[in-house]
Amino acid sequence: MRNILKDRITLNNRNPRILFLGDSITADGQYIRLTGEWLNTHRPERTAELIPSGVPSETVSGLSEAAHPYPRPCVHERLARELAGAAPDVVIACYGMNDGIYHPFSEERFAAYKAGMLALSTRIREAGAGVVLMTPPPFDALSMTGELQPADAADFSYLAPYREYDRGLERYAGWLLSGGCPADGVIDLRTPLLELIRHERSQNAAYRYGDGIHPDTPGHRVIARMLIRELFGAEPVLRIDKQFGAGL
Repeated sequence: MRNILKDRITLNNRNPRILFLGDSITADGQYIRLTGEWLNTHRPERTAELIPSGVPSETVSGLSEAAHPYPRPCVHERLARELAGAAPDVVIACYGMNDGIYHPFSEERFAAYKAGMLALSTRIREAGAGVVLMTPPPFDALSMTGELQPADAADFSYLAPYREYDRGLERYAGWLLSGGCPADGVIDLRTPLLELIRHERSQNAAYRYGDGIHPDTPGHRVIARMLIRELFGAEPVLRIDKQFGAGL
């Protein structure tokens, strides 16, 4: 996968344009900003143009829970416009957290996620861009402040999710990592983020990984580290600082 950007730079004789698609975790922008800061400091001669385009609440599956305040947006409703406007060399996409709509795992919802990801990858490639997929980050029930629901609850939402929701996300991530969706590369965010959670909780039992859905700043730093490793072939040091959290 580390040849993607090298090939694009050679092909176009320019620094690559990298479009980031995703839900509110991407819309937060932290991991994109951290990646850009690292590049400006450590690879100024290979500066990439990072184009953030995350949309809160978005899915790739087109699904939405009844309790959501409005129908969730779907990336396919805007994908053609984004590709035409950004003219990216590479698209990095991260979906899944919202696609199980916070319910217990079901094959029907899983099928909708797989179909959405396959269509996303196909349309990006048809636009002439490379495709890099990131696994959905984990759902950490211990960090949730809202009510966690049992499997037989009447309904579920991001405010009242299924307490074992992460089991479904594990399935989604496993499918991506198994090569179920054709892409130029797949980045495993789940494993290092779970390692971060375990490490922090071993030091402080009250540790909260953001709100359980959205990573905290240390989590975003882990995502940035994985992007830098996989796309630019570098190994930034991740430090765990008690005062400032994780850093690059």
